[in-house]
Amino acid sequence: MRTTILALALISLFSFGCVTKHAGGFIPIGTTLGKVSHQYRATGCATVVIVKRDDSQQPITLIPRDTLSEIFDVDGLEIYFNYHPLKMRNPAGCKVGIPAELTDISKK
Repeated sequence: MRTTILALALISLFSFGCVTKHAGGFIPIGTTLGKVSHQYRATGCATVVIVKRDDSQQPITLIPRDTLSEIFDVDGLEIYFNYHPLKMRNPAGCKVGIPAELTDISKK
């Protein structure tokens, strides 16, 4: 019993020591600005988010893995969000873009 408690204490101390600290002490929410677009609906691709980059002339087209809620799925709406590119096939009808998981979505 004593060894179990000691082992749990050591594990908890080790896990608290491995927390990564970010600049400023917190993770920023919704750091990417993009525009919701329905321009590929004719080909069967539901909704994409187009992100203009400063360093390149080519915008990034993101294909949300999950459908956006009705509040955000408005053509031309600018939104802030965080994203993570996914290693998966593009959905049927989506020939342009990168599948991505969008989180922390908010209106501009």
